[in-house]
Amino acid sequence: MITEITVEQILAGYNDQAALSDAYTIPAPWYVDPRIAELERHTVFSKTWQVIGRVDQVEKPGQFVTATVAGEPMVAVRGNDDILRAFYNVCRHHAAAVVTEPCGQASILHCPYHGWNYGLDGSLKGMPEFDGVKNFERKDNGLVPVKVDTWETLVFVNLDPHAGSLQDFLGGLVTGKSLSITTSTAAITCRICTKA
Repeated sequence: MITEITVEQILAGYNDQAALSDAYTIPAPWYVDPRIAELERHTVFSKTWQVIGRVDQVEKPGQFVTATVAGEPMVAVRGNDDILRAFYNVCRHHAAAVVTEPCGQASILHCPYHGWNYGLDGSLKGMPEFDGVKNFERKDNGLVPVKVDTWETLVFVNLDPHAGSLQDFLGGLVTGKSLSITTSTAAITCRICTKA
């Protein structure tokens, strides 16, 4: 009979307090067990700042970039007021993806499923065949916002509404205190989103 090892047993198989001379790599199940991946999704990726794109992808009003963070679809978009915002990329009507392209430019965010339209600020602008629906408030049904910020050339989001600032998260990288960093340049381009 094979007994499945528990997540607690997997985690207990590594001593993160060991002296460097006694340290070893994390156990193999940490890399391959789907329960560990799910634990990381809930405790790390959904609660920390994650990169979703480049600043040059959202420089101008209407430019957007989409990504998936901790299993959740995201869209970051530059508003007509020049403010960068990010939202769950989920229509409030039937949970379809509002923006279906990886990046681009739009004057309005249009859900292809039933045609709900959202402004670049996330507010619900219109929805077909919804006149006369009782107990429905347009102002309460905009896209759900998430924290967004930029650092250097990167756009970050954080799904945790109680998270600290990106600057606090990056710490010494932002302030430049007591860091010794060797820099190099690499060109990273998205085949779909490259500039013409």
